[in-house]
Amino acid sequence: MNNTNKINFASENYAGVQQDIMQALADANTGAAPSYGNDTYTAEAIAVIKQHFGDDIEVYFTFNGTGANNFGLGAATARFNSIFCSDVAHLYVDESTAPESFTGCRLYAIRSESGKIAAADLKAAIKRAGDIHHPQPGIVSLTQPTEYGTVYTTEELQAIKAICNENNLLLHVDGARFFNAAPFLDASLREMTRETGIDILTLGGTKAGMMFGEAVIFFSKDASGSRKYHLKRSMQLASKNRFIAAQFKAILQNDLWKKLAVYTNGLAKEFEKQVAGISGVKIAHPVETNAVFLNMSPELHAKMQQHAYFYYWNDAKEEVRLIFSFDNTIEDITEFVTLLKQYTGS
Repeated sequence: MNNTNKINFASENYAGVQQDIMQALADANTGAAPSYGNDTYTAEAIAVIKQHFGDDIEVYFTFNGTGANNFGLGAATARFNSIFCSDVAHLYVDESTAPESFTGCRLYAIRSESGKIAAADLKAAIKRAGDIHHPQPGIVSLTQPTEYGTVYTTEELQAIKAICNENNLLLHVDGARFFNAAPFLDASLREMTRETGIDILTLGGTKAGMMFGEAVIFFSKDASGSRKYHLKRSMQLASKNRFIAAQFKAILQNDLWKKLAVYTNGLAKEFEKQVAGISGVKIAHPVETNAVFLNMSPELHAKMQQHAYFYYWNDAKEEVRLIFSFDNTIEDITEFVTLLKQYTGS
């Protein structure tokens, strides 16, 4: 429970910092250290990331998700390219005009089902290659897990990657909640990335329990040596980079990331179980990670807002979103469901 006595099911952004990660920040806050990533904390964090994702990668740290996506996509595209993503992608819906303004690329939205795009729909959307009058296909950007908390399977990723290969496209993954997808797939981080052919990963830290910070991982070497300059151009080069790096080292050591993901995914499944059969609400999408979407009337949402933070997500479909963070508890869920039953007369 937060200090306003309202339950937080709105976002991990409402939550504080996970205690082990906060300790890592405190430990890093001693003495002086070289700036702009030339410190031992950054070197150690990159070494730990390579243990999980493979040695032949390049890792850069950024402040926030939009900046991370801008940097990762901007470093791999030209200003005449197009970027394909789902019609509910954060990139397309919730990052304002930042991606198009920064990269100069046109975003093309593809119809999705519970947040996921199908390989066939992607293939149909790729057109006009070589036509001087149209943006040239450059990158496919997937969200894993999706905005609806659903997860692309390994087979689905491989099918999309095959289409990318056929059309000389790179594959980017926006992984703001990437850690939560791994337990659902029962896969390692390497199996979810390198072995499915992902070229660029935006690896979320803030929503995983960090104070701030994301990582951008390139699964190829930078032959031109230009990525570091793109990082600076994107205004994401942190002078005190050790404080981002120390958090990533902490969350990746001893499988802390996995413990937190299993816990928050489990809360979502428990919530799904407890709301089953309550009149006036209905699960709207498969519950696969730490997000639950319900069909709920605006009137019921307004009543529940007196007790809990959670978003009204899609007015047309009367969908609400609930996100479960590391600091939520079973007791939060039970309290919420008890109130829900009272308001619905269930």
